[in-house]
Amino acid sequence: MVTLRKQDQEQLEKARDLLETDGKERGFVRSLFFGQIPWEKVIPYPKPSEEDAARTRELVEKVEAFMRDHVDPDEIDATERLPQEVIEGMGTLGVLGMTVPRAYGGGGYSHTAYCRVLEAIAKTCASTAVFVGAHQSIGLKAVVLSGSEEQKRKWLPDLASGKTLAAFCLSEPEVGSDAANVQTQARLSDDGSHWIINGQKKYATNGALAGLMTVMARTPVQDNGSVKSKVTAFIVTPDMPGFEVVSNNRSKCGIRGTWQATLRFTDMRVPRDHVLGELGRGLRVALTVLNYGRCTLSAGCLGGARVAMQRAIEHARTRRQFDRPIGAFHLVKKKIARMAELVHAMDAMTYLSAGLVDRHDEDLMLETAICKLFCSEASWRVLDDAVQIMGGEGYMREHGLERGLRDARINRIVEGTTEVMTSFIALTGMKGVGEELEQTLKAMRHPVRNFGRLTAFLRHEWRDVLVGHGHDNALLGLHGALIGEGRTLTRMTKLLARDVSRLLAKHKMGILDLQLLQQRITWTVVDLYATAAIISRLQALLDAAGTGGTGELSPWLKREVLVGKAFCHHAAERIARRRRSLYRNLDEETIAVADEMLDDAEADQSA
Repeated sequence: MVTLRKQDQEQLEKARDLLETDGKERGFVRSLFFGQIPWEKVIPYPKPSEEDAARTRELVEKVEAFMRDHVDPDEIDATERLPQEVIEGMGTLGVLGMTVPRAYGGGGYSHTAYCRVLEAIAKTCASTAVFVGAHQSIGLKAVVLSGSEEQKRKWLPDLASGKTLAAFCLSEPEVGSDAANVQTQARLSDDGSHWIINGQKKYATNGALAGLMTVMARTPVQDNGSVKSKVTAFIVTPDMPGFEVVSNNRSKCGIRGTWQATLRFTDMRVPRDHVLGELGRGLRVALTVLNYGRCTLSAGCLGGARVAMQRAIEHARTRRQFDRPIGAFHLVKKKIARMAELVHAMDAMTYLSAGLVDRHDEDLMLETAICKLFCSEASWRVLDDAVQIMGGEGYMREHGLERGLRDARINRIVEGTTEVMTSFIALTGMKGVGEELEQTLKAMRHPVRNFGRLTAFLRHEWRDVLVGHGHDNALLGLHGALIGEGRTLTRMTKLLARDVSRLLAKHKMGILDLQLLQQRITWTVVDLYATAAIISRLQALLDAAGTGGTGELSPWLKREVLVGKAFCHHAAERIARRRRSLYRNLDEETIAVADEMLDDAEADQSA
């Protein structure tokens, strides 16, 4: 029997609401942890309706023209502000209300369409993309998803037009990645007409400009006969007495055209009907909103990375050293190939995830978390490689890569830092496997009584997880050019499940602290999801080309297949290395070095 430490019990209690999956069909990524690939969830690759695709193309063209003619990203970076013309232009184009239903004055576009537009904006100016995302991806999204009919009719028309701007307020001075640790408090007034909120919020993008904010605060909630403190979402407006903008965080490393405000609430009276969703379910509201925000953040990452890659390739073609273009040198070629593979995978993963959102799949938390983690890290790598290829020219402001590099850095921090997302993905995925193993072990104590459970486990889990043999009929539908990648993906998925089971059996609850093992599991799953996304996208492209597995491919499609398959092959190599290091590694030495340095620093401070 495993005895949990008090702090582990507290963390699991906080996480319980966040990880609820009861009654939901297991999502694609969660299935990977069980050694299963539900191909039907990713093939065919999501395709918008003809109407939505046509409307999207038209809007993207208008947005690209507006960005080209009216947006100067260098001036925005230098002045640290978005011109009012840009803000109003986004509203006039309909960008600020794209995903708001038409019934409330919005465009009624799909999430995929919204991501296409965010990608187009980010190609020119990351600050403008972040402004739009803060307003729509997370700021007003809680009203769309969780608002009452009255709240929607009251607020959404002005939010959709841009007459009112929105912000999302979760982070606090003592609360960053630990979303469940919200300290802002809300209590009901004596007459029951208002909630009285006290606390402070930090890094609220658009917070000083917004006419509406989604604010998370702790409220007392009746739970099984006792009163517990749980997070609730509120609609807050700046005209409420007790609301104060303390500061705008300017002079930042990047995205300087956006303002991240620090807000203070002092006995701020919020009408009772301003509660969003259910009392005590604010974290569920926040995480649902973030499913959307993480996809659009990924689209922004993709836009910036795509432009950086194009500039680096052009420079490699034209810049000559030692009597030949620098693109002729293998170390430069390696960077260009890596950039191409990463951008290809970002594209496939972003629009697969957006398509799953549009399809309203229930279990999307891991897919969107992986999308954000991969795209934020990949865009940073692409921009860094682009600067390196351009050398001194890349370091100069005039080419835009210096600004792009600064702008991209925040993506690895916001909406879940890389480190938090890494642990979150591994532990969330392994949670379901651990529960299955625990129930099976209990059943083994009474085999006759639990014959059905044990038979099901042996038939499915033992075969798929521990043995890993058997033919996957889904591969029969793949294009001939993708069969090898499909088989490798199937084999690696079964090996992942075997490794997860072994780690849980060995470490039990101790796995909570073993973040270096978690990292290997997470990035294995990231590569598996990226591989599946690429296979699905290439399958759709090949089907559309009508080659039937034998026809000649166009030059463009040949390149897409080459780049996509190369990512899949390199992903398999990375996974193999991670698997080996699950069991043979230098983790203890790494931790010992860090502990020594931390202890030494503490000793230096006390000396």
